Amino acid sequence: MATLGIDIGTISLKLAVIGDEKERSLFEQAAQQSDLFLQSNGDTTPGKIGDRLLLVSNYHRIKGSPVEATHGMLEELFQTIPEEHFSGIRVTGSGARLIGKGLDATFENEFKAIALGIGALYPEVRTIFEMGGETSKFIQLDRDEPTGMVSISDYETNGDCAAGTGSFMDQQATRLLYEIEDVGDIVMDAGKAATIAGRCSVFAKSDMIHAQQKGYQPPEILKGLCDAVIRNYKGTITKGKNIEPKVVFIGGVAANKGTVQAMQQAFKLKDDEFFVPEYYAWMGAIGAALLEAENGKGRQKESGRVGKWESGSPPSPHLLISPSGGGSGRAEDFPTTAPGSLEKVTLLRDWIKPYRFKGEGVVDAYLGIDVGSVSTNLVVIDDDGDVIKEIYTKTDARPIEVVNKGLEEIADEIGSRIAIRGVGTTGSGRELIGELTGADTIKDEITAHKTGAMYIGNRLIDKEVDTIFEIGGQDSKFISIEDGVVVDFAMNDACAAGTGSFLEEQAEKLQINIIGQFAEMALQSEHPLKLGERCTVFMGQDVASYQQRGASKEDLVAGLAFSIVHNYLNRVVRERRIGDVIYFQGGTAYNDSVAAAFSMVLDKEIIVPPHNGVVGAIGAALLAKEKIAMTDTKTRFRGYDLNKVNYTVREFVCKGCSNACDIREVTVDGEKTYWGDKCSDRFRKRAKVDKKPVISDLMAFREDELLKPYEKIKEQHAGRGKSIGLARSMYMYDRLPFWATFLSELGFDPVLSDPTDRKIRDDGVEATVAEPCFPIRVSHGHIQNLIDKGVDYIFQPNVLNEETDAPNIESHVCAWGQTLPYVLRRAPHFEPYMDRFLIPTIHFRRGLEAVKGELRAFAKPFGIPKGKVEWAIQRAYAAQSDFKLKLQQAGKEALAILEEKDELGIVLVGRPYNIHDKGIN
Repeated sequence: MATLGIDIGTISLKLAVIGDEKERSLFEQAAQQSDLFLQSNGDTTPGKIGDRLLLVSNYHRIKGSPVEATHGMLEELFQTIPEEHFSGIRVTGSGARLIGKGLDATFENEFKAIALGIGALYPEVRTIFEMGGETSKFIQLDRDEPTGMVSISDYETNGDCAAGTGSFMDQQATRLLYEIEDVGDIVMDAGKAATIAGRCSVFAKSDMIHAQQKGYQPPEILKGLCDAVIRNYKGTITKGKNIEPKVVFIGGVAANKGTVQAMQQAFKLKDDEFFVPEYYAWMGAIGAALLEAENGKGRQKESGRVGKWESGSPPSPHLLISPSGGGSGRAEDFPTTAPGSLEKVTLLRDWIKPYRFKGEGVVDAYLGIDVGSVSTNLVVIDDDGDVIKEIYTKTDARPIEVVNKGLEEIADEIGSRIAIRGVGTTGSGRELIGELTGADTIKDEITAHKTGAMYIGNRLIDKEVDTIFEIGGQDSKFISIEDGVVVDFAMNDACAAGTGSFLEEQAEKLQINIIGQFAEMALQSEHPLKLGERCTVFMGQDVASYQQRGASKEDLVAGLAFSIVHNYLNRVVRERRIGDVIYFQGGTAYNDSVAAAFSMVLDKEIIVPPHNGVVGAIGAALLAKEKIAMTDTKTRFRGYDLNKVNYTVREFVCKGCSNACDIREVTVDGEKTYWGDKCSDRFRKRAKVDKKPVISDLMAFREDELLKPYEKIKEQHAGRGKSIGLARSMYMYDRLPFWATFLSELGFDPVLSDPTDRKIRDDGVEATVAEPCFPIRVSHGHIQNLIDKGVDYIFQPNVLNEETDAPNIESHVCAWGQTLPYVLRRAPHFEPYMDRFLIPTIHFRRGLEAVKGELRAFAKPFGIPKGKVEWAIQRAYAAQSDFKLKLQQAGKEALAILEEKDELGIVLVGRPYNIHDKGIN
């Protein structure tokens, strides 16, 4: 008899059929069906697992409908191999529980299924790397040689965050206009890679936008993305564990040659230690089929239920199963909200009327270009500010090409009727496009959107705006206006949660057209699901989870509209004042369901103004008009064809400091501009102003005073006694004078780690086992730096609290800071050096006598005389007090000068290890 294994993930569905020699003729006949079964390299014969026959289905994307996809494939399968030839079905994968319940099939743990599948096909494998649509796994195998049994000795998987998995790769390939199947070959041909963050898929997306603004080509961005995804896997999944060859790389991502190459390079594996198997995406299904063959006992065969749905038909996609697994079949089993309504939404898009030229003459015109991460907008206005022509189009990661195409369209349609007198650019790509087009003004988005909105309100609507909600593809903005002046504004941080690109990506997953269909379905929902306001990756996983449990698409997309609104209000607007005349603009404002959600949540009227998608470009054009009028100069506009603009792009690494920034030099008609440098010291022209700072550089002063005791010790006592390493991270940025003095007076030779640079950061990320904040990760890199220096000891005090001025005020060090010394000592990377760690527990808040007792206990094992310890403590407190007093005195002097000169000062507030570590900030 044959057995069937079904692996249902969030993205795809795979089947594996296993049978014995009795089914050979049936299997050989079925193998000819290329539309159902995979034919590797044109081979039309069944595969083999030992003495068993194997067939695997083609890789099938579920497109947001797991039940329908499974039902369709089963119908097709049973037409080829009838149900009576199967003894049972076993299901596995993140989306398998609903399917298993409906088919009365046994659910199998994914790790167990994968381990058995690999163990049966490749007994020499000891380590499995798996990267699927929403999950990543690391599995280490043990094999009992006498019995041949495979067991799992260690494993790890990603948590709630799906950063660096296949679905993210899918989304970005689509955004760059590539088929995901082609990405591997494209990446292999790319000469260099853009630097992309691997810490979070949303941040990585932002880095991709920045890379395209620097002039990187899409293949270079994709190569950088592949590298980032693997760095993320190494840092968050394997977490510094020992990787024992032979290593197999499986999952849908293993089809990408770029990630395969990056994986092999990241783990420094030789060709004979690492491979991608033939059935790279089917191991879970194969393992499930094998387990059913071994343990199924024909239960389904006996009941006549093989492949038959419990209710006689597939579970309804509208039937929600409760999270507890029991399920009452009612929508109330999931948290929902009231349905959206357009009752308080004023849509003014139809107020736009075609522009009519007066007479036959040429009209003076001004061009505004808003280059965003997702959309690019071009607007031409006349002298009165009326819109002659507007273009709203996708950026597609090719800002230069898209702008050039837009300029050509303007030239073809109205070029003979207008004379461009000024050009303004705005948006995330404003600098590069501004240089290429010859912009007269390059302005930030806040200024451009406010200018455009004020014009529309005063001239077209006669209703002056006081609040702007702007949600674009990758960023969000909130602007508060009083009497025509911006009095407050906010933007989303590096995270793009709650923006248009997230809605677009989810719509693609659900096979819904974002234009029109999304809003139409959302407004039909009676029970919009509460998807929260978390990271887009988490919300995306919630969507996948509800979808697998049978939620309707209407309720899902309505929930997404509300989640965008809650995310925006809670993460961008926060506690800021929201006025009464609210304009909702940006590309997302084309989606009526989001406007409806805003009106429902705020219980206020929401106005979607005319030209809502191109307000920033209108503002840029108006600002260019204003600039030309004020300066009485001619425009720098280079013309409608950017192909005629002579520009080159060169890449190099700046050697000015340890940051080693990747610099892009863009030369336009002989004039050079630079992108990518963090400090701007070497390549940016500083603004020439007569005004000089009235106070000295207090940051530099603090750095000098912090290091002064240590440098004096090195000058006078270097090489004396055993070397003891001090990590230049975390609380050492505040306590270095204390600890350097104390240890030196005890007879040690303090050795400070190097300033944070790229290598230290990368080493830290690689050595970190958990997923803490960035400074904690960087601390791991500093420990590696000290080990590389060959220190005898590593001093990592466990400081639990700090001094406070008032006895009733607590000052506890954060939990990660308190546990950091022990986390470092136990990190797999540092296990060989565990005995070098010295970790005294210190309570500074308890006062001098308590600290003395703790430091005496630390010094006792070294046999240091008590008097010497007392002296060392006294000198340490004196050094720390001197450091603090000098800072206070410098601060007082600076404040006095500011008051005397009647100048404003800027106060930087933050943790010392954040604001004073240049390699972090």
